[in-house]
Amino acid sequence: MELRLEELAYQKTAIQSVVKVFEGTTRNNFDNATTEGIRTNQTSLTPEQIADNIQTIIRENGIDETTAKLTPDNDLTIEMETGTGKTLVYVKTIYELYKQYGFTKFIILVPSVAIRQGTLGTIKNFAKQLENSYGFRPNSFEYDSKKLNKVTSFIEDQHPHVMIMTLASFNSEDKILNQAQREDLFNNIPFIDAIGKTRPIILMDEPQEGMDTDNSIKQIAKLQPLVKIRYSATHKVAKNLLYRLTPYESYKQGLVKKIEVLTVTEKNDEASIKIELAETQYGKGDPKAKLKVWKQKSGKFVFENTQWLKAGDNLGEKTGNTSYLNYTIEQINKSLKTQKWWVKFTNGTEIIEKQTAGSVASIWALQIEWLLRRHFDKSQRLAPMGIKCLSLLFIDKVANYMGEDPIIKNLFIEKYKAVYPEYHNQQVPTPQHIQDIQGYYFATTGKGEYTDSEVTMKSNKEIYDLILKKKEELLSIDNPVQFIFSHSALGVGWDNPNIFNIATLNTAYSEIRKRQEIGRGLRICVNQQGQRVYDTESTNDADPDKSHQINDLTVIPNETYETFVTQYQEEIKDIYGTTKAGATLSHTHKGTPANPVAFTLNPATTIQETFKKFWAAMAKKTNFTVAFDEQAMIDKAITEINKIKISGYVAEVSSQHITAMTESGFEKNYQGKETYKLKANFAPLDLIEELSENTGVSYPAMLKIVTKLINLDELIKNPPRYIQAACTIIRKAELDEMIRKLEYHTTGESYPLNFNDFIKNIEYGKYVETPNRGLYDKFQIDSDVERWFAKSADYDPEVVCFLKLPSYYKIKTPIGNYEPDFGLVMKHKSLKNNNETDGSPNEFYFVIETKGTNDINDMKTLNESEIYKMKCAVKHFQTLGVEVSHQPVYYEAPVKDYTYFKAEADKKLIP
Repeated sequence: MELRLEELAYQKTAIQSVVKVFEGTTRNNFDNATTEGIRTNQTSLTPEQIADNIQTIIRENGIDETTAKLTPDNDLTIEMETGTGKTLVYVKTIYELYKQYGFTKFIILVPSVAIRQGTLGTIKNFAKQLENSYGFRPNSFEYDSKKLNKVTSFIEDQHPHVMIMTLASFNSEDKILNQAQREDLFNNIPFIDAIGKTRPIILMDEPQEGMDTDNSIKQIAKLQPLVKIRYSATHKVAKNLLYRLTPYESYKQGLVKKIEVLTVTEKNDEASIKIELAETQYGKGDPKAKLKVWKQKSGKFVFENTQWLKAGDNLGEKTGNTSYLNYTIEQINKSLKTQKWWVKFTNGTEIIEKQTAGSVASIWALQIEWLLRRHFDKSQRLAPMGIKCLSLLFIDKVANYMGEDPIIKNLFIEKYKAVYPEYHNQQVPTPQHIQDIQGYYFATTGKGEYTDSEVTMKSNKEIYDLILKKKEELLSIDNPVQFIFSHSALGVGWDNPNIFNIATLNTAYSEIRKRQEIGRGLRICVNQQGQRVYDTESTNDADPDKSHQINDLTVIPNETYETFVTQYQEEIKDIYGTTKAGATLSHTHKGTPANPVAFTLNPATTIQETFKKFWAAMAKKTNFTVAFDEQAMIDKAITEINKIKISGYVAEVSSQHITAMTESGFEKNYQGKETYKLKANFAPLDLIEELSENTGVSYPAMLKIVTKLINLDELIKNPPRYIQAACTIIRKAELDEMIRKLEYHTTGESYPLNFNDFIKNIEYGKYVETPNRGLYDKFQIDSDVERWFAKSADYDPEVVCFLKLPSYYKIKTPIGNYEPDFGLVMKHKSLKNNNETDGSPNEFYFVIETKGTNDINDMKTLNESEIYKMKCAVKHFQTLGVEVSHQPVYYEAPVKDYTYFKAEADKKLIP
């Protein structure tokens, strides 16, 4: 197989963004770029001319100066999402720079062997195609201290040279390149100095991996680069950012795979022996710890922290949970090696901070099972297209795959035997087949220890070469390896276009950053001819359930979707300042146990017919218009901000005195603390800018507010807290004014009715039985409030039917879509004015939002968004009552308990 070169517009833009930096320079040749027998890179441009070129480039690419981080340093930055061809981009940039300007000396600097192999592989794979396109082939080689003749050629030759190096090649003074006392020096100077005389262009692959430490900066400076060009998806240091391709943009444009997060988490696990080390304390006495466990509290179990525990404490007695009676703390200590705290129990169980004790094997088994199901499903769909499906499994420690008791390997074999027949006409896989389909990036050290370090991995040359060097062979359907196991080395810098599934078999806390985790499989897949295979927009539109989507990456973590996506978004926010730059993640949830819970539609005809009429009433879509009285908002904000009282801005100084060092760490003695008042300098113009940027209010309007404030002495005490309080007031004033003038109108469209849609939107896991009046025999619940509301409704004789509304039922609001909780139909005797009934039953429709309060203005229980979305919903349903001819839908929000709801319902149902 030969991977095919593509002409992609975004890659061309990234390449030309670097090339244009030197626009106008004199072309290098033998006469103007050779000194003392050394061929160099030269530019005739002044620093001012280069700066002008950079300004032009960032304007063309839509990057503002603040984001670009302009600097006179000879650094350039290209930011491209993982999987979009970053390596090929900088390789082609080398070709373009020689073609356009005659630059001949290039160094590709990589932080690890894995990334180096990826770079060498890209250069080798595309060398012939690039030569056909450009008419020349640079002399590319991997730096080897035993082959200094290649370095000599790099220094002297007129032909373009590309040297691929790791930081470890020259990052200390004793490295051969830095040595000044050798017989084989170049012109009696250290090789590092001779290389520096060539003024190489340095292309830094993943520079955040150690290239910006003080020592690295010092060592790289010895190379005297004409320019350094940084390439990464996750820059920690960015200078002169010329081009940016964010995760969101690459995802939206179909340049990377779509992502499915298939979560495997414990639900209803009060009875499990789950323990986490939450907090430790070490002072004058023995160490103490707080453990997160299942405790009995107010007649129910909650997973929360214990009080401080010490050696000798029995966990069962302290928590009231008999499951823990066999857990007595034997020791609390801290490892000198890992600097991690651990707790040992008398039954032999040990827990380490950021890990969970308990039945993690059952979670791993489920992760593996669903990885296999996704793998087999995709393999059968993709094989006819000539696309091989690969899956990657990150594990917690190598011993769990290679040790005497390889629990993960055993689970994989067990689950493979169980799942394989379902997808292969009940055929049973042979032991040899199961062995052949596994590949791993591990090795054994001389001491018999298992590792996946880059040095020792080389001893297992066959699999090392297959995973790191022979990407085309691994992509071949004829090669049996389909599942790759690794601990951490296949992280930044390694990927494979046909990784379609990734499982992280770690303990409670993933050791891998989410973008790294996702990034290993983002690249668009290739077929057996080496051609990338893209999904078309028309295919995506016609395939909403993704069942025929080709480029679909499934990530299977052992944490909740919310936890996974929150961490992912935080990483995006750290880099881009907003979570909106990240890719959208779809969510598939598989709870324990492995067998899914079936939800059965209530067979009663009256319930189904009633629900159809109810749905017709509530399913009308609306849109809204907003009028805004800015002066009213300003006046209200001024009044409320002037009431702000702020505690003093202080600094707290505390002391921990180190009294001794032991094997387990430091002994320390708490010496006390002092609090100091601080003063802050804060200009009024800064206040206007801060308030405006955080509220969206225009500068002129904010100026009107600030000039009327009479309590700026409170601002001086603690500016951040004052600004936070003021922003809250202003946003509230904005929203109140917006709600006051908000008007809804029906659009003439309705949400379609499909009973199966409701089943799709019910997650497997926590539920209550609702056999009497539920639209389905079970009801998914997210809180105890919902649990008791559903149970009460199911036993209320006045209720006809009820359900949890599907996630696609949304009400538009100015601050985002709103999804209410419940739909409920009630029958009630119609009462005349003289309180006599006519005996005819009537049905009344309700949409209900359950919360931990009955007060819509309860700021302690509800957040700002919840309050205003509910207030918008009130107007939405009022509009349905006026504009729609059938009977109205009553909206109750918020509702804490069923008794309150019934009382409120009676007020509406009794004339």
